[in-house]
Amino acid sequence: MNDEHNRFWEILETVGVCMVTTNDGGVIRSRPMAPYIDTQARSIHFVTDEKSGKIYELEADRDIALSFADTNKMLFASVSGKGKLIRNRAMIHKMWGPYCEVFFGSDPATADVVVIEVTPTQAEYWDNDKGKANMAVELARAYFSDDGPNLGANAKLDL
Repeated sequence: MNDEHNRFWEILETVGVCMVTTNDGGVIRSRPMAPYIDTQARSIHFVTDEKSGKIYELEADRDIALSFADTNKMLFASVSGKGKLIRNRAMIHKMWGPYCEVFFGSDPATADVVVIEVTPTQAEYWDNDKGKANMAVELARAYFSDDGPNLGANAKLDL
């Protein structure tokens, strides 16, 4: 893995919630979800209700998009990939934590849940270490000059 790929996975680990987008019969739908990032396997997982709409949407169309944003740290990432449903109780137990307990109760053995595994195919990230105040100064500087703003590192990745 090169530095850009490593930085991409670091950004995903940093952001605690992302928007998950699926295709609902021609209508694009997004909802916030807590990702479980597996940097070793280079995959992203979510625990969700077995009867949620996104399950039916993924069964009809495996294309999925994820959007990560931390506006305080000025970190952003977009992921395109394929979603797969996993009904493996051992994996559910492994991923079970506070978010799951809030939404699905305290017992992973009986919860009516499924894991969505996302295998990324393409991604892009924006990494700005300037912070909000310095970013405002950079945008003002660019406005009064012939140079565009330096918005930090940006990389498009094939995964």
